[in-house]
Amino acid sequence: MKVLKRYANRRLYDPETSKTITLEDVAEMIIAGEEIKVIDNMSGQDITPKILGQTFLKVSLGQRNEEFSNYMLSALIRETGKDISALFGRLVLGGIGLAYLTKEKMDRILQSMVALGELRLEEVKSYREDLLTHLAQRASENSEQIQEDLKKVGRELEEGGEKELAVEDLSEKIRKIAERVKESEPL
Repeated sequence: MKVLKRYANRRLYDPETSKTITLEDVAEMIIAGEEIKVIDNMSGQDITPKILGQTFLKVSLGQRNEEFSNYMLSALIRETGKDISALFGRLVLGGIGLAYLTKEKMDRILQSMVALGELRLEEVKSYREDLLTHLAQRASENSEQIQEDLKKVGRELEEGGEKELAVEDLSEKIRKIAERVKESEPL
């Protein structure tokens, strides 16, 4: 985990590289799979959620899609005012951030839900098992679809003599199959 510091002048600083960084730099780190933690240098307080929120706004508004940004932030505000455990389940099952969700991170999230009273301790095990069961079912469905797609590509290759198959078409089909395989990777 990369620890960043924010100074009184509101600048972010990476102690590892001894450089000042921008919110765009933070976004690049996150996109690259880096976990970050931001500490306010004066108070020592963890301000990571605040910096992540600012980063999301900066990046999404930079894409000039204000409607999407407004929709996403409004939806998150509405959803976090309700049942966090349900929102977490929908995010995971929807595949949002799934590639970066480790068992340890899931456990920490579930522990914080318990600490905040959003999930009872005796529910944690069944909640985790239900979530993993749903993920396994989706992975199985994806696996079946991937196998069908591979068979289809194989048939098209065999028929290549009769019908000219463009290399670009084949590459695109293989790319899509590879994306499905990546989405199917378990926790």
